[in-house]
Amino acid sequence: MEQDGQLKYVDIFNHYLGLIRSGVLRPDSKLPTESKIAEQFQVSRITVIRALKQLQADGYIRRIQGSGSYVQNQKPADSGLKVVSLIMSLHGQGRELQLIQGIEQKLKAAGYILTVHNSHENSEEERDLILKMKKDVQGMILYSASSIENNRLFEDLMKEHWPVVYVDRYPMNVPCSYVTCDNKDGGYLLGDFLCSSGHRQLALVYHDIVGLSSERDRFDGFMKAVSTHQIPQKNVKILSINRNETEEVVNRIYDELYVLERDKARCPTAIFTFNDSLAILMMESLRKRADIVLPESFTIAGFDDLIGFARPVPFVTIRQDYLAIGEAAAELLLAKMESKSLVNRQVVIPVQLVHYPKSGAK
Repeated sequence: MEQDGQLKYVDIFNHYLGLIRSGVLRPDSKLPTESKIAEQFQVSRITVIRALKQLQADGYIRRIQGSGSYVQNQKPADSGLKVVSLIMSLHGQGRELQLIQGIEQKLKAAGYILTVHNSHENSEEERDLILKMKKDVQGMILYSASSIENNRLFEDLMKEHWPVVYVDRYPMNVPCSYVTCDNKDGGYLLGDFLCSSGHRQLALVYHDIVGLSSERDRFDGFMKAVSTHQIPQKNVKILSINRNETEEVVNRIYDELYVLERDKARCPTAIFTFNDSLAILMMESLRKRADIVLPESFTIAGFDDLIGFARPVPFVTIRQDYLAIGEAAAELLLAKMESKSLVNRQVVIPVQLVHYPKSGAK
């Protein structure tokens, strides 16, 4: 719940920041009461107060005890207010909060404020946000929905020398600055761990190798490890799944791999899902499938180290340092904005393999 409250604080801040900066809320306009804002956003008053205090600290409102919160008279646009926008998809997971914290603390120390905007994993919405925010901010950090769908826009940003840094997913065909975890090494660590643990029949289930640089790099790293361990091609099954994956689709994958496979010796003893969100869905579906007989050593591998879910089978994943990723992204962007450097830089943050037994196992 705390993570949800943290994200709602950002939503409330950005909501009223947009209303004030667009002129919808004029100087001296009174904001709704704390209780009404809490009701509108379905949060506690503590979360509302945090957002209002941040608006006050940034000079957008004044709060009068016993009276309420009012829009402050704004200084002219050239007053020196420095704003950076982070555009990403928000899923209510702790990793996003760490990323935002890392970016925000670096920018704040340099005199910038950060606004956060949710693209909902939608490339068209992402494009609209980029075009809108370009008019009002000094730079942007993009956690893109896709590495290719907005390539023309990313190329335009490059041609305009627009200060932008990409996080995790970067345009594969456009020169740019980006910060990412070591996705390739993470994929290799997972493949090496599974093969070293005796797994010889493997399955890979991915969303979008073509459109996501992160998943492509994880694929390459995993395959390098599999090749190092001399696993035959016929022992590695590769399946793709739509981003809007459903339990029905996952069940079809289980049917293909375990129910319809006549030669049970060819059934995978491990599945690599490329990210923990898909791994969680596969484990949740597995708990409802009493008809599936899995190999004794069956393991699911993911990527991201999300926590707080039941594990009916052993689980191995990769932990990213999102705080360090955020800090590095802010530092790259500050260099672009303040030194007007034409040099693109890439920063790769190390990762760590984490292994969990199935829930309840000692």
